[in-house]
Amino acid sequence: MKSEQISAIIKKLKSNLKQFSEIDKFSDKPGIYAIGFTGNKFPLESARTKVKPGEIVYIGKTEKSQLSRDVNTHFKSGKSGSSTLRRTIGAILLNQLQLNPVPRSHTEKSDKKFINYKFDIESEEKITSWMKDNLSLAFCEFDGNTYDLTDVESRIIKTLKPILNLSKNESNPWYQEIRILRDRCVELAKKSVVTKYCNKIL
Repeated sequence: MKSEQISAIIKKLKSNLKQFSEIDKFSDKPGIYAIGFTGNKFPLESARTKVKPGEIVYIGKTEKSQLSRDVNTHFKSGKSGSSTLRRTIGAILLNQLQLNPVPRSHTEKSDKKFINYKFDIESEEKITSWMKDNLSLAFCEFDGNTYDLTDVESRIIKTLKPILNLSKNESNPWYQEIRILRDRCVELAKKSVVTKYCNKIL
């Protein structure tokens, strides 16, 4: 895909950003989606003066549909274990909203259940509420093959450097800070299992 086509997609995404609650129809096709910030103050203090309202803070792709990825994953309570975006937002809001990270599964054997943590029910609802109040969404349907979709996502991320994108975004100046916050959630998710076990045997 040519550079001017990538620029056209970025322009379309920026101009089509809408508050989640204002969107009355979500696409059932594959495509690229953008998440914009609409709040007054970005929750990561070190980035507060850098991230402006209306700025795109996350870019993603879906090979199924906007409905499956944005509506039924990113903006749905209980889905943080399947949403990098929700895990990152939860990590940033951990103290502000008093969130509680937990393993995404109690049957999963590998450490991925901690790495891909989720939050307890109350915390998940808090994250969803914050997202719907402070984030906007735009979508660009895509008719190309999966390889093209992946390439488009990578090139847009490289161009915009959205703060909440950690992978494919080596130039993100807040990468290390956000990674530390996420690692903290991983440790708290592990600790929650130990605490639960200790309470059970006492």
